[in-house]
Amino acid sequence: MENYNKRFKEICTEARLVGASVVVVKDDKIINQDGYGYQSIEDNKMADENTIYRIASISKTVGAIALMQLVEKRKINLDSDISEYFGFLIRNPKFPDDKITVKMLTLQTSSITDGYDDENPAYDDIRRGYNGVNGTDLDVELKELLVPNDGKFYTPLTFSDNRPGTRFIYSNFGCGLMACLIEIASGEYYTDYMERHIFKPLSLDASFKASNIVHKELIADLYYPKNDKDFGYTVARTAKRFVDGGYPLFPLGQNFRGPAGGLFISMKDLSTIMRMFLNRGVVNGVRLLNEDTVDLMVQQHWFGNGENGGYRAKGIQMKVLNSFPNKPLRGHTGGAYGVRSYMFFNVKNQIGACFITNGGYYEKKTHPNIIDIFYDTLESMIENYWPRVEKESKFCLEVGKKVAFVDERKIVFDIVPYFDKEEIYLPAISLADGLNIVAEYNEYDNTLVYEKNGKTIKYTDLSNKNDIMMVPLFKTLRALQLSFNTNENSITIVY
Repeated sequence: MENYNKRFKEICTEARLVGASVVVVKDDKIINQDGYGYQSIEDNKMADENTIYRIASISKTVGAIALMQLVEKRKINLDSDISEYFGFLIRNPKFPDDKITVKMLTLQTSSITDGYDDENPAYDDIRRGYNGVNGTDLDVELKELLVPNDGKFYTPLTFSDNRPGTRFIYSNFGCGLMACLIEIASGEYYTDYMERHIFKPLSLDASFKASNIVHKELIADLYYPKNDKDFGYTVARTAKRFVDGGYPLFPLGQNFRGPAGGLFISMKDLSTIMRMFLNRGVVNGVRLLNEDTVDLMVQQHWFGNGENGGYRAKGIQMKVLNSFPNKPLRGHTGGAYGVRSYMFFNVKNQIGACFITNGGYYEKKTHPNIIDIFYDTLESMIENYWPRVEKESKFCLEVGKKVAFVDERKIVFDIVPYFDKEEIYLPAISLADGLNIVAEYNEYDNTLVYEKNGKTIKYTDLSNKNDIMMVPLFKTLRALQLSFNTNENSITIVY
C-alpha cells in the first residue's frame, strides 16, 4: 500500500493536478483509497476518496445498468429497432432500409453522431444537431433532430456515412437516446429512475442532479489548465454553479441532454458500482442485475479501429482496454470541464480502480490509446496488486451450441461454431473474448491479429457468415501455442 500511495502522489505531482481521488478494489474489498491536492482551491478544501465529482462519460456505463434492468423485465429488447419505442421512423438517410437497434446505441455503432464538433470554437453558436442544443433549455424534440427536415435544429451531420452496426463513432447523443428509451420503457424520468433503482438501493450519495446530493459540501470545483508557460488553473465549473444551475426537465422520453456525462458521485461510491460488475450483479447483499446480464455487458460485442482513439473493443456501454498485454480491463473513461476519470476492472483477477482528477496538465500521451495519467496509475495498480501468479483459465465451447464459458463467465456467440473440413470456425470476436485478449482488427485493410503470451497470428483473408467474421479455431490455437482438449464436439482451451 505504501508503495502505491507514494507512486500515486508522484504521478499526480508530475501531472500538476489540482486534485485527485483513487480507490482500488480487490476480491470485493476496498484495499486502498487515497486523495491528492484540492477539492476546491478557492475554498482550501482537500480532495479524498469521499470527494464527489461530476464524473463525465463513466456515466454511460452506470446508465447502462438501468437499460439492462429493463431488458431483464422484457420492457426493452437490445435487438429491436429503436423506432418501435420512439413512435416514429428513425433511419440513416444514406441507408434507409437498415434499422438502428438499441444494442447499436450501446456500442456506439448506430451511425448517429453528435453533429458539429463541439471542440471547434467555430461551431459554438450553431444550434443544430445534438452538440448544438446540448447544454441548452431550447424546446427541441427528438424527431426534429432525427428525421430529416427543413427546421432550424436538424443537420445532415447527425448521421454518418457508415451503415448502422458497422463502424464505431463515439456518440454522446446515442447515450442520450438510451436514457430516453429508459424513460419510455419505465414511465419514470431518467434521473428519478437512476436514484430509485440503483443509487438508493445501494445507499450511494449519487445523482445526475447536483441539488439532490446529500453532502453538497463534498462536490468538487472543476478546473481547466492554463498553458504551460503561464502555469495555473482557470475555474471551469464550481460546485455552487452545479447545485444552483438545476437540471432542465423536458417531457418524458425527451431528456437526451445530460445522461452522457452528468453523474455526480465519489470514487468510493463508484467503486461500489464497480464491485457490482465484478460480482456479476450483486454488491453489499443487493442484486441489481442477473449474472447472465452482467456477463452480456462485459462481453466483447465490437472490435476494430474506433474514432477518437483508444477504442479497440467494446461491451455494452463499456470499453475494453488493451494497453496492458494479456490484462484486458473493462470500464470507461471520462473527460469534461477539466475532469479526466476512469473506472476499470479485470473480471478474471477480481481487481479494479476508480480514478478522477478535477483538473491539471494531464494530456501527455506516450502510450498507445491512453493518456499517461491513466496509464501510470493503472500500471501502478497492476505492479502492486495484480496476482504474481495468475490462476489457470479455461475456455469451454461446443460445436453447435451458441453459449460458451470462460471460467464462470458466459459468452453468447452471434453464430454457433461449426465444422468445415476438419476445422472449427467461430466468431472472431468471441474467440478473442474467450482467450481474454483484445484482438487487433483493422477495418481498412481487413486484417486481424491475435496476440497471446508473446505469440501472434495474423489473418489477411477472413471468411464471413451472415456478416459475422469467422476464424479457424485449431489453426489459431496452434499458432498461439495454447493447449486444448477435445471430447466429441466439446473443446476446452487452457491458458
